[in-house]
Amino acid sequence: MEKIRHLFAVLCVGLALIMLVTGISPITKTKQQTLEKALEDEIDGEFTPVFRFAVASDVHINAGDDTTAKRLAKLFQTAYTYSDAQTGYRCLDAVVLVGDNCDSGSEAEYKILNAVIAENKRAETQMITVMGNHEFAQTGHEGYVRNMNEALDKHVVVKGFHFIGLSPDPSDTWHTPTQINWMSKQLREAAKDDPNKPIFTMQHGHIWNTVYVSRSWFTQMFLPLHMVYAQYPQVINFSGHSHGPINNPLDIWQNSYTTVGTGTLNYFEMERDIGDETVPAGARNAAQYFIVEVDAANRVRLQPYNILTEDFMKTPATTDDPEKQLVYLVHSPADASNYVYTSARRKTASTPYFEAGDAVTVTGATADSVTLSFPQAEDDICVYGYRITLKDAKHPLKKIVKEIYSEYYFEPIPETLSCTVTGLAAGTTYSVSVTPLNVWLTEGEPITCSVSTANN
Repeated sequence: MEKIRHLFAVLCVGLALIMLVTGISPITKTKQQTLEKALEDEIDGEFTPVFRFAVASDVHINAGDDTTAKRLAKLFQTAYTYSDAQTGYRCLDAVVLVGDNCDSGSEAEYKILNAVIAENKRAETQMITVMGNHEFAQTGHEGYVRNMNEALDKHVVVKGFHFIGLSPDPSDTWHTPTQINWMSKQLREAAKDDPNKPIFTMQHGHIWNTVYVSRSWFTQMFLPLHMVYAQYPQVINFSGHSHGPINNPLDIWQNSYTTVGTGTLNYFEMERDIGDETVPAGARNAAQYFIVEVDAANRVRLQPYNILTEDFMKTPATTDDPEKQLVYLVHSPADASNYVYTSARRKTASTPYFEAGDAVTVTGATADSVTLSFPQAEDDICVYGYRITLKDAKHPLKKIVKEIYSEYYFEPIPETLSCTVTGLAAGTTYSVSVTPLNVWLTEGEPITCSVSTANN
């Protein structure tokens, strides 16, 4: 009986955890469609900022490679260029870095980081940082405090807006119960100051199973943090660690609060849900951050920016104007009834499809491999990847499956993709299918062809 009670308790805790963190939404498809349409109209409408900041993470300043230092300098420069060009509010009030600011936390790296900040930050801009796990490698807490002249955990108020951040303790992406209690107290104080204003919180590791790549990379204290944040719908939480692309539609998540992945200035890494590799080819072509603005109605506009193209990022949809800017908008953060970026988005998501006439082309074949090329499929949100299946025409149970990303995270998104499949049998005819997948891994109809490998 004791074992049964223990098992029941474990199952209850597990179910509670799933319900708490996954954010299963009871919203109907019709209601979600209404919310999405209203949000789209707001995004396209007027927005007059009264506050502005830039936020990034995973800069990974490296003393042996100046690439990320140059990208961080460009972050400041492009954010100021944007702010200066505005006809109304022109100030960049803060720059926020959410951990892994240095690759190993060495004195040399901190020196480079501080030099970039000193050379590029204006007096009007408040610098706000927290540690990540990488800073522990050489100097740990002591090096961060000494070089950044900052407390490990901080509650900073900039022009009436609260920023509350946690650094890892004791290491990696852990946070102590003392820190969780401290965060709870700071949130109470911030909410009392103005219950309608957004409260910006940050820690390096994601809250598990929220934003893109958070199922693979997250803070070990995600559950108590989630339970604290969930008491305040006006919380907008920023986290990093995962290096996930910020133009992935799942990079923003809402349930009882909002959380946003802050991307990377170093290299991309993906969720473990497609293919064998989480670090794609060309991953170093990654330098993204957000410009975040708040208006007088407390709406929060998040604009993903691509440092490599020196422009705001475009939507990853393939069915709209290729120059349409990607914008996330949090309407009335203190009112969770307006949340749109919930799990209910899956209910309204379209199925990816190939256009009539699209075909797979065989561009090369050897005795044990074939190279295939095909056009990108269409989707009004984002084509995430493709499942490529080769079946032995005489023995259909013998098959090889390979999955690849659509490369939606590069700009411009390539119009065609090429893939080499290995491990095939010589002198064999295979039926080929290429199936498009959206970000929820919903499958579209495949395009097909046949191919024969060469004889040995």
